[in-house]
Amino acid sequence: MENNAIMQRVMMLSEMWTESLSKNPKVSVFAWVGASSVEFKTIKGFVMYQTSLEKTLQDTVLCLSQPFEPEVQLYGDRITSDLQNYFREWNKDPSLTEVTGKIEWRAQSITAKGTEATLFAENLNMLAKALKVTGSPEKLVLALFPSALTDVKAFSNWIELLMNAGISDRVRIMLYESRDSMYFKSLSKKKEEEFKYLHPDLDIAGAMNQILEETKAKKGTEEEKDMVSFQQALIKMNEAIGYSDAEDVRYYGNICLKLAEKYEWQPQIALVHFFEYTFYASVQKVKEAHQAIDKAIIITAEAAEKEKEKHDQTQYQYYIAKGNLYFMSKEFEQAAVVYRKSLELNRTGANPLMLAGIHQMLGNSLRKYATNTEARTCFSEGWRLLSNEGDEALKENTMAMFYAKDMLSIADQEMLNTYTPIMDQLWGSNWKNNLTDQYNQLNKTK
Repeated sequence: MENNAIMQRVMMLSEMWTESLSKNPKVSVFAWVGASSVEFKTIKGFVMYQTSLEKTLQDTVLCLSQPFEPEVQLYGDRITSDLQNYFREWNKDPSLTEVTGKIEWRAQSITAKGTEATLFAENLNMLAKALKVTGSPEKLVLALFPSALTDVKAFSNWIELLMNAGISDRVRIMLYESRDSMYFKSLSKKKEEEFKYLHPDLDIAGAMNQILEETKAKKGTEEEKDMVSFQQALIKMNEAIGYSDAEDVRYYGNICLKLAEKYEWQPQIALVHFFEYTFYASVQKVKEAHQAIDKAIIITAEAAEKEKEKHDQTQYQYYIAKGNLYFMSKEFEQAAVVYRKSLELNRTGANPLMLAGIHQMLGNSLRKYATNTEARTCFSEGWRLLSNEGDEALKENTMAMFYAKDMLSIADQEMLNTYTPIMDQLWGSNWKNNLTDQYNQLNKTK
């Protein structure tokens, strides 16, 4: 087993999980808490590793990403059906059954919402027995990481019903929770003896630095080594921004600029100024933030002019940052000017969702200083971009739901008649209330 930064975190999470099971025998639901998408990917990577033959846990782990869409199909039924198909195919493969024997699992069909929790809990217990999981000490662990989750409150309620039905001692449920949302906080208080949060210290910055050190050692030229040093200093600068240390921000920023200017790395120079903008905006130094983002915009504009055949979204991101700075300062007319300018950029390769997001911010600016008619036109143009992504993509896109909510908030009757049926078909008739509940729950944790 290779002892690298990633594997070290896998081992740390393995030890933490095993210790938590041992110390909390009555807890049936555990939720990892992470602070970023990188931490979620790290935790999910740990889970996926535990489903492999090289796993470090004695538990049998299943990672389930079925979407939580109870209005389409009962969640318990969807998981049960998929697992039945999975083990049916497993039993057809002699190379697998030679090791495990045939998995004889007869799951009960779940057809009614009122019996879903009880039947699903019974199905899991029977599956654990079929997999020869005794519950002492090994467990059947179901990591529930829905690929689509538009109603977190309903999902939390679903978990509570499952706990009320009684989760077998052979089975444990694993969830993931964002530190910024803590949607399961109410459930954790209500079920404090059966629900437990796990707070791992993943030290992602440390892992990245370790990986970069290993990478640097393999580089040949001075420029290649300096590029790695630049990345290391940028990570330190980002950490300093997180704890609002102006001195460290300047120190590591200067290291980055010195290296980038040495080799005329224009994109990297612009990136450092963007990080400066992020810091100044976070400490309410608006003037300095504008100065920093202006530098980033000028550099990327000059680079784009020189390399017209190359297109990326960096320019858009910097214009969006400047527009947002005006918007947060309630300078809506200036914000609209910047958003409009970004929409005039070359759109080759531009992400439609990003362009729709700009229309959303422009529409919200127009409603503040111009007219609702102008705002409606802007929102309609952005919705056309979203619609081109297709219904299936929109169903799983929370950003599209927030866009729709803003759009309908300034709609006239004609607009409501046109778009409300479309949006209700995508997300159900109660989608706006669900979105409001999520937003309110998020604010409670801040």
